[in-house]
Amino acid sequence: LESYREHVSFSLRKSLAHRCGMVGSILKAFKSMPRQNAAATFVCKGSQFDSMTDADWVVTNPVKVPYVGAADPIKQLELAENYLFQQCEYAILSAISVGDITSDGVLLLHYFPTPLLKSLLLSRQVIKRVKAIYFLSASRSHGSFFSHEDAGTLRDISTFGISVFFVDEAASTMHQFILKVGQAAGMFVPLERRSDYLNATCFGVYGSNLVAGDFEHELHQLLAGLQYLQRTCKHPFLNAEKPLALVTGGGPGAMEVGNRVAKSLGILSCGMFVDFGSLSAKPGATINEQKKNPYVEAFMTYRPDKLVERQSDFNLDFPIFLTGGIGTDFEYALEEVRRKVGSVPAHPLVLFGTTEHWGGKLSGRYHENKLAGTIKGSEWMSNVPWICQTGKEALAVFTAFFEGRLPCGPAHPGNDRGYMVAAEVFPSAAGKH
Repeated sequence: LESYREHVSFSLRKSLAHRCGMVGSILKAFKSMPRQNAAATFVCKGSQFDSMTDADWVVTNPVKVPYVGAADPIKQLELAENYLFQQCEYAILSAISVGDITSDGVLLLHYFPTPLLKSLLLSRQVIKRVKAIYFLSASRSHGSFFSHEDAGTLRDISTFGISVFFVDEAASTMHQFILKVGQAAGMFVPLERRSDYLNATCFGVYGSNLVAGDFEHELHQLLAGLQYLQRTCKHPFLNAEKPLALVTGGGPGAMEVGNRVAKSLGILSCGMFVDFGSLSAKPGATINEQKKNPYVEAFMTYRPDKLVERQSDFNLDFPIFLTGGIGTDFEYALEEVRRKVGSVPAHPLVLFGTTEHWGGKLSGRYHENKLAGTIKGSEWMSNVPWICQTGKEALAVFTAFFEGRLPCGPAHPGNDRGYMVAAEVFPSAAGKH
C-alpha cells in the first residue's frame, strides 16, 4: 500500500513525529517545493523528508474571481466554488475527507490556506488526519501579513488541535502559533519559548515610531527591577513562577527600545506588526513606513484595515507609554476605556516623561469631560495614569501595586488634575536613576 493509505496514526509514526520537530528536516522538504506558484504536499512518513522532489507537490495558480454577492447568489456560489477548486490544498483535503487518504500526516504549504478552505479544514476526517500545517508565507498578495479572516482560521484550526508553524527559510527557524488560554488571540512563538508565552504576565510599550526618546536606561532599570522583585513577590501577576513578556508594535523608535531592552534581559520580546507600508502610496496618507525591528522574538501580523482588532489583541496586563503621537494617543485612549468599562482590571498606566508633556495631553480632556458631566461616576480614572520620569519611580509604582498599597482604581478617590505624579507619592524615588 502507498503510505498515505496504510491507516497508520501519527502516534505510531515515531520517525515522522521526530522529523516534524526538526527545523532542518522541514527546511529540506521545502527545498524541493516548486517556487513559481502555490504549492502543497502531505507528508505521512518520516522517510519522505529524505526523498522529496518537485513531483511530490500539488502546484496551482489560483486566479481571483469577481464578487457578485446577494445580487445573484447562485452565480456567487459558482464563483466561490471555482476559486475553491483552484486551491492546491483542495485535492489533498478532499481526498482526506472522503477516505482516499487514511494515514495521519502533516501539510506543507507555500502559503497559509485561504479562509474559503475552513469548512474542509475543520471537517471531521481532516482534523483527525492532519496533525500540523507548515507554511512559508501568510499570503500571495500581502506577503507576511494576515487578514482578519486568516486570523480567524488560525484560531479555529488551532482550537481543533491542528498545530500551525511558520517556517522562516532565511533565518532557518520555526515559530508555532500559540493561542493564549482565555483569549481570542495568539502569536507565532519560538519553539523553546512556548511555555513562557502561555504563562507570561504581559507588559507593553507604546510610543512613537519616529522618536526613541531617552528612556532606554529607565526602561532597563524598571524591567530589571521587576525581575528582581519577582523573586520574592507572591502576587498572581508577579512571582517566581511567572514568566514575563513585553509586547510592542514591533517597529522602530520607542518600540525598538522596548524590544531591545526586553531581549537583553531574557524577557520574551513580542511584536504586533502592521503593514503600514501598503498605505504609504495612497493619496493624502501620512505614513512613516515602519520596518520590523530585529529584537522581536514572538509576533503576529496584521493588515492596516484592522487596527482596532490588532489593538485588542495586545492583551496587556501592564501598559507602559513612552513619548508618542496620534497613534500612541489612540492606544492610550483604548487602554483607558478598557479600564473604565471593566473589561480589564484597573491596573496602573505608567507614562514615562515629564509632567508638562503628559499633563498637557491629559488635563484639558479630563477637565472638559468633568465640566460637561460626561465622566460622572468614573472620576476615579484620574488615579490610573502615573507619570514617571525615571525607571526608579516607575518601579516604585509597580512595587506598591504588587504589594497592594497603590492608590489606583475605583476604590480610591480621583483628583483634579486627571493624572498621578509618582514623584509626589514616592518622594524617596524621585529624581534618582
